[in-house]
Amino acid sequence: MRITSGRFRGLRLKTPKTPGIRPMMDRVRKALFDILGEEIEGSKVLDLFCGTGALGLEALSRGAREVVFVDQNPKALGLVKENLHRARVQGGIKLLRLSLPRDLARLHPEGPFDVIFVTPPYGQGLARRTLQGLGSLIRPGGWIIVEERVGEKILPPPELELHKEKTYGKTCLFFFRRSAP
Repeated sequence: MRITSGRFRGLRLKTPKTPGIRPMMDRVRKALFDILGEEIEGSKVLDLFCGTGALGLEALSRGAREVVFVDQNPKALGLVKENLHRARVQGGIKLLRLSLPRDLARLHPEGPFDVIFVTPPYGQGLARRTLQGLGSLIRPGGWIIVEERVGEKILPPPELELHKEKTYGKTCLFFFRRSAP
């Protein structure tokens, strides 16, 4: 697994040897960031269920100013630390061990965010339940990207609108945007 573009392009990331951490495939990650394009430059990003940290690192590689990585698994956060060290990232990062969606309220002091990634384990309803609590963490006009397996429907809360739904093999990405006031 590698960073696909930006200042860390080609950087090999350490991947998990334990079950329960499912990194997003490189081609899906590249497509996601190609869709977001310039929106990443200078953005504040929240990477929920961060796993290896690949999404947050890709965002930093493409010019994000700050990334908050969140996972409940200490092994996942250890992988993120190792991958940040490999990239020689020094500032603009924060790692938090939280149980989602239960601990979403603890993220309020960190926000608002310009981009939020929600990539939980498939089929447990975590994507849907987490999305319901994100409206107040995303700035108006900001993006929330949810990854779930194909066939799952993710309905947004009233303050979010579904703008795109893209399928890549067994993976589906939902692009939500918060309406401007």
